[in-house]
Amino acid sequence: MGHSQAEKAASRERILNAAARQISERGLDSVAVAELMQNAALTKGAFYGHFESRDAMIAEAARRAMDKGQTKLDALFSCKKKPTLEQVVDTWLDPAHVADPTSGCGICTLAGEGRYAGPQVQQVITEQFNRNVQQIAQVIGCGEAATARATAILTAIVGAVSMSRAVGDAGLARQILANTKVLVMQANPPAI
Repeated sequence: MGHSQAEKAASRERILNAAARQISERGLDSVAVAELMQNAALTKGAFYGHFESRDAMIAEAARRAMDKGQTKLDALFSCKKKPTLEQVVDTWLDPAHVADPTSGCGICTLAGEGRYAGPQVQQVITEQFNRNVQQIAQVIGCGEAATARATAILTAIVGAVSMSRAVGDAGLARQILANTKVLVMQANPPAI
């Protein structure tokens, strides 16, 4: 007996949601097809009815994780039309964001793993990075100079979040976040 298109779509959603959550919590390599399908209450054999390959599924799940993390930043832009750089930086450097990778920025979660990922996942990371650079550039100015500064700012933020998650010292983690915010704000003086 066949499954309806709605059932198939719901199954695909369960798989992608489980994979995105697992990627955010434990990284790309943590996603094993057999475990993922078991967590989604499906058989391993059903996987290829939904995805052409593990890499294709990982790329879609990574995009989903990126989109979930993007919601706070998008809300800031929709509410404030043009938020301040400090508000944008605080969205990333917020200790609550750092403490919960499952609801935070996907770039911060996947930056260290991106070099080992396949081209499809690297493309997802690249697109998200460019999207965030453009949002930061929108706040700090226009043109190539603003894009260059926004690239450096986002790179500093991603590094700070990654390192604050990596160190086993809560005090040091707070210092990393605070010092990075100071550096970013000093590197982008207000326009006169």
